[in-house]
Amino acid sequence: MTEPNTDNTNATAMNDSGTEEIRDAHEVKYSNDEVRRYSADGDLYAYRDGDKHVVVSRGNEPKTRWIKRVPAERTAVLAGEHLWTIPDNWQRRVTIKRAARAHHVIYSIPETDVDVLVSIPNKTRLVDAWYSVERVGTLNVTFDDNEIDWDKLETTIDTIRGIEEVSDDVVEALETLHRRRQKFTRKFAEEVDMYAEEALFTRTDEPVPVQQWTAEPWGDIFHVDDLVQDSLNLDRETRAAVQDTLAEANILPKYPTVRVDIEEGEGVQKWYDLRALVEAGASSPEIIDYLITEHYDLVTQSEWADIRGEDPSTVRNHVTGAKAKLSD
Repeated sequence: MTEPNTDNTNATAMNDSGTEEIRDAHEVKYSNDEVRRYSADGDLYAYRDGDKHVVVSRGNEPKTRWIKRVPAERTAVLAGEHLWTIPDNWQRRVTIKRAARAHHVIYSIPETDVDVLVSIPNKTRLVDAWYSVERVGTLNVTFDDNEIDWDKLETTIDTIRGIEEVSDDVVEALETLHRRRQKFTRKFAEEVDMYAEEALFTRTDEPVPVQQWTAEPWGDIFHVDDLVQDSLNLDRETRAAVQDTLAEANILPKYPTVRVDIEEGEGVQKWYDLRALVEAGASSPEIIDYLITEHYDLVTQSEWADIRGEDPSTVRNHVTGAKAKLSD
């Protein structure tokens, strides 16, 4: 979209509804309509206007001085898509931080029941200051592998085997646990996975902060001692001694680490990709040719052009147009 003047106050721009007056950045900041503010090699801000977000870029170069109108709500997006604002209807679920700064956020889209992983621009130029859709699917909170130290258990067994104060029943129970380590690891992961999402979100309705994709959210929800007892079926005295030994040697994590991510494509309806392209503003020919030749990669552009009886350049232009809608 072109901008007929470069004044940093109220600018006038042409869009699909004609001429509109662009609100000043300072006035937007102190209103309830602001949806985004970003500074780098210039300033970018966005505000609500009906069913649209008006995005205003005031960079130091001509290519970073523009105005866009984007949908205020989106019910479907594609992985790889660029967004200049986060839609109003999205619900923030998890903030994934690196050091003290968020670098990814997981949002939920209630209307289509999907979760979206979005990367957050940080210290980048205005031309690249869009939000990138990384994955679309279902939020997964799962056991972070390799937390059970079986080698340490084997060493511990060798150490205590000759100690008179340690009963033979305790040594035998630990040896049994070591022999059953593969089965126990599977059961351990299954139990963690069963309760991990509940544990992560049970204490608050606010977005959950996570450091480097992992968390230890348990509190009183998960009890590793119960899992050991289920596997070994010990009497009370032996059970207590085994649990003490495992805890002192730090062999089993009392609060297992879980990993938070999006399982790509999980829970996504068949019509979802079509809906995402419609909402991105692609035309019908662009949608068809992009899905067939690029997104689903069913045939090449030349083969599809031959099937449709079209010139290959027509199909190529449609695919290019669809890509532009997703990355503009």
